[in-house]
Amino acid sequence: MKLLVHLRYLAIRKESEGFPSSICYLWGLQTLIYITYRERTVLPNNISNLVNLRHLLSDKVVFLLPSIEKPMNLKTISYVVLNDEVVNLQKYFPYIKELTCCTCYDEQNDFKSLTYLEKLKLNSSFGSRVEHITFPETLKKLTLESCGLAWSVMPYTDVAGRCWNTDGQEFRQLKFLKLEALDINQWEASSRSFPSLRQLEITACSSFEEIPLEIGDIPTLELILIKGCRGSVKESVRRIEEEQHDFRNVNLKIHII
Repeated sequence: MKLLVHLRYLAIRKESEGFPSSICYLWGLQTLIYITYRERTVLPNNISNLVNLRHLLSDKVVFLLPSIEKPMNLKTISYVVLNDEVVNLQKYFPYIKELTCCTCYDEQNDFKSLTYLEKLKLNSSFGSRVEHITFPETLKKLTLESCGLAWSVMPYTDVAGRCWNTDGQEFRQLKFLKLEALDINQWEASSRSFPSLRQLEITACSSFEEIPLEIGDIPTLELILIKGCRGSVKESVRRIEEEQHDFRNVNLKIHII
C-alpha cells in the first residue's frame, strides 16, 4: 500500500481488528471511507501525517482518537469520540466544517472554538451526560440525537424542568434543526430565535407536547417534518399550517409521518 502515494480516494472494508497503519503512508489521500463490522476503531497516532486528508468517514463506525501528533486539515469527520488526551477540538481540527461527535465523556465540549464548523451532529450512544457545551455562530445544521445532554447546560437557552426556552436568544445562521428522541416536554421560542431556519425535523420525541406557533412566523422556514410524535404535536403543526395559510404563506410545507 505504501506504493500508492498518489491515491486521492480510498474506501476500504476491513474484517479483522485494528486500523491498517500503512494507510498513514498515503500522503496524497484526500478522502478516506473506513468500513468494518466492529463498533469502534482506534485511529493510529500518526493519522495526522495525512496532511492532504480532508474527509474521514465511516459507516457508523466510532473512531476513537489517540493523542494525535499534530493538527489535521480535515473538513469532515464522522462518529468521533474524544478521549481525555484530545479535548481541544480547535487545536486538532482547526478547519473542520462537518462533525459527528459521540458524547461519551463528561468533559467540557467547546464547539464554539471551531470557527469553520457548519454542521454538527451530537449522539450519546453510551448514555453519558455532558456537563457543559457551546456552539459556534457559524453553525448552519444541528442534529441532537438520543443525546445525553442535560438541557440545563444548553447554551443560549433557559431550561425550567423539562422546558427548553429559546425565546430572546438567537441561532443566527442555523438553517436545519433536528430533534430526535429527546426528553423535553415543552419548547418556548419566538421567530427571532432562529432567523435563518429553513427546515425543522422532530422525530421520536415521545414526551414533546407541541411546537410553538411562533415558529411558523420564521420567514425563511420551508419545511416542518414530524415523525413518531404524539397527537398534540401534530395538532400544533396543523395550527401553524392554518395560521400561515391565513397569512397567505404558501411556501411552508408540512409533512407528518
